[in-house]
Amino acid sequence: MKPNAERYESDQANGQYGEQEQLFVQTINHLRHDWMNDVQVLYGYLKMKKYDKMHDYMEIVKEKMLQENCISKLGVPALILYLQSFRVRCRWVRLDVELESGFQLDMLTIDGRLVADTVIAVIETFVRKAVPNADGELNRILLQMGVREHLLVIGFHYTGGYDRKGLKQELVNLSLSCGIGRLIEGEATYEEDGAVVEIYMPLGT
Repeated sequence: MKPNAERYESDQANGQYGEQEQLFVQTINHLRHDWMNDVQVLYGYLKMKKYDKMHDYMEIVKEKMLQENCISKLGVPALILYLQSFRVRCRWVRLDVELESGFQLDMLTIDGRLVADTVIAVIETFVRKAVPNADGELNRILLQMGVREHLLVIGFHYTGGYDRKGLKQELVNLSLSCGIGRLIEGEATYEEDGAVVEIYMPLGT
């Protein structure tokens, strides 16, 4: 099986180009639809002269713009496409991304493909083990990435229902597969309503 990152890059030789092209188009359409909704909401507040609500909504739009801008500058195409297209492929889990200011994976002395594979694999594990909330609220994953001393720190903060035993076991299996267990260290806490997983990858690999 191809590493996770390879599934999110075009590969005409293996007949995957059409799939990725379609995903890209769907993602662009989804983003365009979201931005049109935002414009309509702001226009509605403007017409009704609800300037206080307009200001609050502008802050939400600002945060969204910042997140999308940070993702687009990661420098690893496979990971960028995966994160930007997540909402198109998964409707029951919300993914938010927080990156340190100016963070770019391709500027670090680390294997960007390994990072992309790891991030994608962990997020997909959370998605598989997510359990829908009774109140209909979306489960959430907050992905955080930054540099601490000589380490790349990747944090996954999950909120919502989930199969605790199944998640633990799959993450253990993941750390042993594909050799990534030899290159990363991590720690995790599992609570009733969520889980936190932190992965530390040494720079210079």
